[in-house]
Amino acid sequence: MRATVELHPDVVWLLKKRCTDAERKAFYNRLEEVRRQPIENSEPIRDVRLSRYMLRFFRFAEFMAVFKFDLAKNRIRVYECRKITPSRLSSENPPGKP
Repeated sequence: MRATVELHPDVVWLLKKRCTDAERKAFYNRLEEVRRQPIENSEPIRDVRLSRYMLRFFRFAEFMAVFKFDLAKNRIRVYECRKITPSRLSSENPPGKP
């Protein structure tokens, strides 16, 4: 069963105002994959600015979306989308990892 999704208002704003149609389409396509299998289709990340708990992220276009997956409620909350620098796109260490 697919997880339900909640988008933070800042994420909605970024998708509408800062992303191209192709980037927006990439976000929703990737989000649909993550909704089907949140753990398998994402990677862990620790970001103390957003939460003291472990979060997850997925990449789309030149961005990453940081979210929390609540297994008990089968819900994904997307907290933030941020642009990934070109060096991070090709690096083996994902953002948020040393």
